[in-house]
Amino acid sequence: MKRKNLLFLAIAFLATFSLASCLNDDYESKAKLPSAEELKAASKLIQGSYQGKIYQYGLNDRTGKSEKKDSVNSSWEIKDDSTLVIRNFPSKMLAANITDSVLRKTIAALPDQEIKCAIGVYNVKPILFLAAPYAINLGKMTYKGQVHDISIHFRFDPSFTYGGYDTESKTTACYLKGVGVFVDGVFDDLATSPLTTFLIYSKPKL
Repeated sequence: MKRKNLLFLAIAFLATFSLASCLNDDYESKAKLPSAEELKAASKLIQGSYQGKIYQYGLNDRTGKSEKKDSVNSSWEIKDDSTLVIRNFPSKMLAANITDSVLRKTIAALPDQEIKCAIGVYNVKPILFLAAPYAINLGKMTYKGQVHDISIHFRFDPSFTYGGYDTESKTTACYLKGVGVFVDGVFDDLATSPLTTFLIYSKPKL
């Protein structure tokens, strides 16, 4: 547990620093940024299948601080240099912050979901990548007495929705942020997306 916490404190710091450096047009050391060959090699290294846990975090109503709400076993695969697929993502986690009770119960009762993310390695020492999950289309559901097309969207935040790979332990992890609900393709304020975050953390790569 201590190793995991230390690893992600380091990743969080380095991710923020590295991303800020990459995005700053006035950054004076652009020559030190990873080459295309280094990025390609890092992308290839992290490809493979993983097993581990998904941790759900949310705000404590009393303290106002983030705390672990739930966890579940899962598996995921980095299939190529741009795709991460998370399997067995519980629908009850996706529904946790939906304020409409009927819709929350309907979504929570659905089978586990498969979440596909677009990823891109931007740092090689350590290996860090951005992660942007695609929308999850849940189909037609009853909401406010009418049938609508419902989809779930994660919030993309480059300063937070990223992952890392530890070359020594051959473990990977990734942060995902927030959940938003779209009704007929339009965002509806049914979920407090900034308040829910997810961490996937693996055992050593298979």
